Amino acid sequence: MRELRHRLREYLGRAQAGESFEVTVFGRPVAALGPLAAGQSTWAQLVDSGRVTLPANPDTLTMPPRRAPTTGLTATEALLAERRADDR
Repeated sequence: MRELRHRLREYLGRAQAGESFEVTVFGRPVAALGPLAAGQSTWAQLVDSGRVTLPANPDTLTMPPRRAPTTGLTATEALLAERRADDR
């Protein structure tokens, strides 16, 4: 980690050139540094890796209309009121 911090620009250039690295802290691997997949957006990479799931129905026109707030308070005001009422 210390070497990466001191020579970050060099390692980023090497990663851009296609090289991959494993970052360790006290000998334990904690991260990977490497080139991004060419021609694929970050969004597509997240979907492919399973970290993001696409919606079952991407048609937002069929979503129910938004409901008007029933308390007349903003979210911040409601949160502050809830915290004040908490007896902890």
